[in-house]
Amino acid sequence: MKNQKIHKLVFLLIFTASFVFSCKKDENVEENISSTSNPTATSYDTIFPLNYFPVFPGSYWEYVDSNNDTTIIRTDSSYKKDQYTYGSAAFVSDTFFVPFYNNIPIWGYEAHTGPISNSGSYPLTTILSDSLPVGTNWVISNWTGTEISRKIIAKDTTIITSTSLYYPTIVVEEYYSYGPPVYTWIKRRYYTKDIGLIREEIYDYPNATINSKELIGYFINN
Repeated sequence: MKNQKIHKLVFLLIFTASFVFSCKKDENVEENISSTSNPTATSYDTIFPLNYFPVFPGSYWEYVDSNNDTTIIRTDSSYKKDQYTYGSAAFVSDTFFVPFYNNIPIWGYEAHTGPISNSGSYPLTTILSDSLPVGTNWVISNWTGTEISRKIIAKDTTIITSTSLYYPTIVVEEYYSYGPPVYTWIKRRYYTKDIGLIREEIYDYPNATINSKELIGYFINN
């Protein structure tokens, strides 16, 4: 009788040990499957909008032009991944989350427009700067002798439109030259801190007329 009890106890201990080992093995298998099917997600830094171009996701700006037509420019509802290549893919940037403004990725004060002069040109176009002095200019495209540039012509200025007064404002002029250098401005854009583009003027050179659009409403989702 005593031997039977000992045998039962030994059997119970062996069964318990086998059950625990089996459960542990199953847990290890599940962990390995989980780590294989769900690798650690890669994290990316975010490039946030800057003061004079606050294109936060979920924002919009409404304008009225010289013909009394209205347009609305929106940003996408969330930051999206973007990267760029430069010099026929000799350089590939890191990937960042950036806002998309009117379907264009925005890297601070630069727009990822893609090469606009040739396949090897820099794919980011500078929109404006709040650190460079008045008179600073930069080239945005150069193609078959025609160069298009932008220049800061005013900073910390006040702009009065038909509906509002805006301060402080940075004014950026876009111009081109062809053949012998001839300065002809094409556009003037006015950027106000914490609002963005509040006015745009387009100069029709052959007809010497100016068409404009002004901000009449906006929402900054920050």
